[in-house]
Amino acid sequence: MKKLFVIFGCCLWLVLIQNISAFAGEEKPGAPQPPQITNEKLRAYKEFIDNNGIKEKEFPNLKTDISIHEKDPNYKENVQRALDENTDSINGYKVRPNCGKKNDIKILLNYSVIYDADPQKEFIYNISGTLYQIAYVYPEYKAVYSNLGRLAQIIFPLENDFFCVFSGKGALQGIVDREGTLYNRSGKPYASEIRQE
Repeated sequence: MKKLFVIFGCCLWLVLIQNISAFAGEEKPGAPQPPQITNEKLRAYKEFIDNNGIKEKEFPNLKTDISIHEKDPNYKENVQRALDENTDSINGYKVRPNCGKKNDIKILLNYSVIYDADPQKEFIYNISGTLYQIAYVYPEYKAVYSNLGRLAQIIFPLENDFFCVFSGKGALQGIVDREGTLYNRSGKPYASEIRQE
């Protein structure tokens, strides 16, 4: 009888521990879960990068764009627009904030200027108005170049406003959401949270 009671107690304890663990690991109700990047998906992304020559792609106007846009003359106004999250088109361009999260606090890392006349280019400035990166936007991906003209990142959109981010050399960096949380390929958050688009 005593053994039966001990076995029953152990089973009850295990069920209780599993329920507490499951509850602690739950996300907020209704919050979209990051997708997982399986080996098949990873292979498909790498094949897409290789087959489309993304790493070797050249833009004849890249150096000209860098020199023309190296300083944002309206950076004070544009930083304020980014802080206010005012993404309306004003004076022929939109400003989009690029944020990160640290300890649940949203931080403006840099901002993007997207001209109405050329929405396939995104000029990314640091908060002091110096050109940081240029992104070329395509339906399937975004290629991000440094202000020195080097491919820095390749970004693929995923469902529910998540993005799969690769380095310029084609290595998976992780999954990022719009709030700036960086996840590993299994959908688990990394300790440090950044957003780099």
